[in-house]
Amino acid sequence: MTTARPAVVLGAEEGAAPEELVLRELRWRPWTRPDPTLDGLTLRIPAGQRVLLAGPSGSGKSTVLRALAGLLDPEDGELAGTAPGPAERAGQRGLLLQNPSQAMVGATVTRDAAFGPENAALPRQEIHERVAAALEAARVDVEAGRPPLDCSGGQQQRIALAGALALHPGALLLDEPTSMLDPATAAAVRDEILRAADGRTLVVADHDVAAWADRVDRLVVLGAQGRILADGSPAAVLATHHEVLEAAGVLPRAEVPPPSARPPAGSPDPADGSATAGTRPGVSRGEVVAALRGVRVPARGLRTPVDLVARSGELTVLTGVSGAGKSTLLDLLLDPSRAPSTAPTRRAPDEPDALGAVDRPGPGGIAAVPQDPSLGVVAATVREELTASPFADPERAGELLRLADLAPLADVHPHRLSGGEQRRLALAAALAQRPRLLVLDEPTVGLDAGRSRAVLALLHHAADEGCAVLAATHDPALVAAADARVHLPAPSAPARPPAPRRVPADALNPLTLCLIGILAAIGSFAVSTWQGGLLALLPLVVLAPLTVRSLRGGLLRLVPVLLAAAGLAWTTALLGEAAALSAEGWRRGLAEALRLTTFVAPGVLALGSVDPSALGDALGGRLRWPGRPVAAAVAALVRVGHLQRQWHLIVRTRILRGLGTARSPRLLAGATLSLLVDTLRGAEQQALAMDARGFATARHRTWSVPSPLGRADLLGLLLAVWLLVWPAAAELLVR
Repeated sequence: MTTARPAVVLGAEEGAAPEELVLRELRWRPWTRPDPTLDGLTLRIPAGQRVLLAGPSGSGKSTVLRALAGLLDPEDGELAGTAPGPAERAGQRGLLLQNPSQAMVGATVTRDAAFGPENAALPRQEIHERVAAALEAARVDVEAGRPPLDCSGGQQQRIALAGALALHPGALLLDEPTSMLDPATAAAVRDEILRAADGRTLVVADHDVAAWADRVDRLVVLGAQGRILADGSPAAVLATHHEVLEAAGVLPRAEVPPPSARPPAGSPDPADGSATAGTRPGVSRGEVVAALRGVRVPARGLRTPVDLVARSGELTVLTGVSGAGKSTLLDLLLDPSRAPSTAPTRRAPDEPDALGAVDRPGPGGIAAVPQDPSLGVVAATVREELTASPFADPERAGELLRLADLAPLADVHPHRLSGGEQRRLALAAALAQRPRLLVLDEPTVGLDAGRSRAVLALLHHAADEGCAVLAATHDPALVAAADARVHLPAPSAPARPPAPRRVPADALNPLTLCLIGILAAIGSFAVSTWQGGLLALLPLVVLAPLTVRSLRGGLLRLVPVLLAAAGLAWTTALLGEAAALSAEGWRRGLAEALRLTTFVAPGVLALGSVDPSALGDALGGRLRWPGRPVAAAVAALVRVGHLQRQWHLIVRTRILRGLGTARSPRLLAGATLSLLVDTLRGAEQQALAMDARGFATARHRTWSVPSPLGRADLLGLLLAVWLLVWPAAAELLVR
């Protein structure tokens, strides 16, 4: 990625004047919590000031940013005191959420970054200039047309940052903007943030105080319920409140942790066969538990063969720049459908090829903690979560609750815990299984220094018991504490996802495809006999290959239609006017089934492959439908593709915990409920992200991509008219 400055200076425009932000005696208690998140907070940030907001996990930093953005909704909780009102214009305040995956609203990287400027109803040319500059400033290094939800967490973080920068806001409010980035990229992104903050107010919530201390005007440290522990210039606060900040977990403790009592990695058990102190009986330290040999995943950017070994009693970390393939390698080890072998591997049918060899423990031997620990929740209380797996040792629950500092929360529902508490719970639940291999994806992301130490202590505890611990991370403290390190090289070029197969229907405007479906549905009312219905379906059979990208995909879209048609045929034959299940009854049933198929199938085939953004451009840009409902519908359709990924993670986590197989009704029912909960939580956060980018104030929108009508659409119009009249003509032919 080039380091050249953007062609357009971010924020150099009228209306982007810095804004003073004030909170007075603010109290906020979400309806889902018994205690307030903020209780009487008073904070004044002068216009143009650069402020670092620090504090332990759960101290309310994210809530403060939402309050400063004017996005605390009284319908979501109890609100008292004074906070800035909702933004008066799109881009007045730019808010970056902590979880970037929940902030993605566009089908592609460029459309996501353009969402805010579109809400501001800017001219198309200016939108394109702003998007290009924002993507450059945020150092987004993926293809412009790639779906952002297919990117790594660090890449998504930069894409979300670009979406905030593209608004040219008067105030930038950033929640952990570099937490998922490698140190070099994080430093570069910080430079660009500070450059973009020239002439505007900047408030950054971050645990990395040292990285920001010399670059901001003020350091505000929060304690429980938003109580201000320290406030002043960074140098003064660090000099006079150092012990307070250490005690609160904001700064790493000065003392050096005592060296581990574990024997050196690879040392055998004592000659008498007894276990090394702190190690499970029968486990040799240094024994190879899992391995990847010569693994490549070219479609994910992993073109250089990777060798990775996880040994018992060792903490191994996997590092590399964002997008280097760390999560991809972890997926190869965690895929429950692949038995341990040294044969060349291939990923699931909808995933890229993985070349190389994989060794992994058998069933019950692997435990995992996903990057989003809430996806693994299966029980109603913290205590039950630790013993939910049949592999779990119930006698360890009390000890693990104590080690994870969760004993006071034993009877609390896991979804009511903070993010850091959920992470420690997921780790404790994994350790309760006594796995041979523990796999973690960014286990300390978003945690303060104190809670990071607690997680690291749990990882060392697992290694001391003989577990092989493998963690993908950017955390320098975790890397320094590891027994072994595997560094992935940066991709030589951005990974290029396979382009979808083009079909003739791609040449048609989405409005033309809609018209084809509508007129074909109207024409289906002419079907009255089964012979006419068969003739009416003939054009669909001929034209279907022009609209589907694969036979499998087309059949999957038609399965619900065909099942509904079969059900209608059966009920008509059984309960219709003719004698039950008679020949005449079946003929009438077949006619009804063919009418239904003719009514629905054209629209399903025509619109099944339409890009949601293109449909939005057509409805909002060309037909001038109200912009906000159209944009909201497009964002919802974009999230549908994310559901499949979330479903895979939820099911895989439950399988690894021994709660069933991919076909187990109980597991599928539980996974469905978990997906519903995650979808509702994600929808709430996505709505917040959309409002933070000017959606709430968007009375008029610009659609950054035109929706042209061409010659092909004239042919599509003729086809639509033919499908309208053909069923009636078919009935005349069979009479």
